[in-house]
Amino acid sequence: MLLACLLLASTACGGSDKGPEKPKVALTPLSRACGGIFDKETLAEVLGTLRGKGLKQGAQVAGAVDRGAEVGRFLGEEMDSTGPTKTTCFVDGESGGAAEIQIYFSWWPGPFSRNGPQRGKSAVFEADENMPFLFVDCRRPDLVKPGKKPAVLRGTIVDRLGLSSNASAKLLIASARKVAEGLKCENQLTFPDPPERQKGLK
Repeated sequence: MLLACLLLASTACGGSDKGPEKPKVALTPLSRACGGIFDKETLAEVLGTLRGKGLKQGAQVAGAVDRGAEVGRFLGEEMDSTGPTKTTCFVDGESGGAAEIQIYFSWWPGPFSRNGPQRGKSAVFEADENMPFLFVDCRRPDLVKPGKKPAVLRGTIVDRLGLSSNASAKLLIASARKVAEGLKCENQLTFPDPPERQKGLK
């Protein structure tokens, strides 16, 4: 009996110390995540952070798909500032858990800018103590309900890596461009250059 157990390694004869192997998580190179919004400089900065080292093998495919245009089409159904926020980019490593980088957009009832409309500008950065925002003056008169003011497209980024203001802004702008493609704004959008430093950003 003992010989049979040794030859067959039967679990009925005491079992194995190893548990079932976890299924492998499908990964995609970070350079391709979220529609390729990570340029070389941003990619290098992400992978150079302590938490970013977990992304060297890639980001989980399920979360890192390009949802920019899809989100734009969803928001293009109705200009509703009470509607849900929609995620365009969710970057996480193989271990899972909270996203290392998450970008999302929604309609916002507030003004386009604290300084009001600015000629030649259709996107501005502003920030509170917690996170930065990108406000985009996307005009679609057909989305405005009678008796209500047009809403503003608002994007924000949650960054758990500790990226610089420039890297965070680049990602937010690149994602906003994709949303605008799906939203089909009637006005021509111009985006600002990413700031080197911005209040609310690292």
